[in-house]
Amino acid sequence: MRLVLALISVLAISIALIVFPDIADQALRVEAFGWVFETRQGAFIVALLLLLFVLWLMRSLIAALFAGPGMAWRSLRMGSRKRREKNLKEALAQCLDQRGDTGIKGFKRSRGVLPDWGLDMLRTMATAAHKLPSPVEQKNENSLNTVLAARIATDPHAHPKPDLSSRKAHLDAWLLAHPGAPLAVSRLSDLAEEEGDWLRCAEMLEAELKHGHGPAESVQARLVHVYLELTKQDPEHAIVFLRKAYQLQPENVAVLLAYGRSLLDCDDAKTAQRLWSGHLERSSSDEVAAALLELLRDDAMRAYRKLENKKESSINDAQRWLRAELAHAAHLDGLAFEQMQKLADESGNSAAWQSLGRWYQAVNKHEQAATCFRAACETA
Repeated sequence: MRLVLALISVLAISIALIVFPDIADQALRVEAFGWVFETRQGAFIVALLLLLFVLWLMRSLIAALFAGPGMAWRSLRMGSRKRREKNLKEALAQCLDQRGDTGIKGFKRSRGVLPDWGLDMLRTMATAAHKLPSPVEQKNENSLNTVLAARIATDPHAHPKPDLSSRKAHLDAWLLAHPGAPLAVSRLSDLAEEEGDWLRCAEMLEAELKHGHGPAESVQARLVHVYLELTKQDPEHAIVFLRKAYQLQPENVAVLLAYGRSLLDCDDAKTAQRLWSGHLERSSSDEVAAALLELLRDDAMRAYRKLENKKESSINDAQRWLRAELAHAAHLDGLAFEQMQKLADESGNSAAWQSLGRWYQAVNKHEQAATCFRAACETA
């Protein structure tokens, strides 16, 4: 750009001197340090331009001498910067499209535009995950390239995946280069989950959730799953893990049921009943209602009266189903059939049709039972 501006200036001055010859022929007198220099203005301007050109040429030659013959040879062999940029664009296109030599030759021809470490990173990007060398085999690699290789090798969507030991080595190298990298820690927890090391996985996810390194909802969902797996692995401390899971997702039905049953194992039926009843007050869940029914069967009449006193508009389908089941358990068969039939007709509730089918089957009304079971299958 600067060279273009210089050429335009020289051209403008030359045109001005040609268009206005009187100005170019005017005498110019310079006196300095006892010297007297006389010439014409046009010749002086031309000489000044030539002097500036000679200075620029000398500067370029000196810079080339200090840069060495390699730079001059590279400039002659690879052409101008625009040509190298064009080679870089073509190489990147080949790399992205995974065609030809994936741009390796083009990257070499664009060394003046792309630094050497950038070429290494692009070469790593063009390599499949399972073909990446292990960190031990890599020599003279910069930290960015190590991290990039580890990120590609541990990508959960990579196919085929590198073996577990290779992914571990890449993650160790990643954390060594960038200690505490959030994505590396997250993928390390993925490996712990893959190995079934649930306790270590839980510790990592808890730290990730505490420091806010990932989306809270996603981390919480994973952590709840890990807690549920820990209850199977360590039944003695199941109540501790389930309490943590319930604190994270109190509306998760699987967690709610498991936590309630764990409380029953600890002879804390009141807390379990309060837990499940409170959930039914907030949302309708057939599974929670079925679990609560088993707790309330011993005093079915009392529990039925509590639900009977509620307004019809204030209870949901699960509570209506529970109320009808409690009526049946309290031997109020007429009310039970009426309420359950109304629920099945109005909402098409599959659980209601199943209950009606069981009741009809118990009194040997097999035709009506078959009809109800068929309706349950259709609405399920």
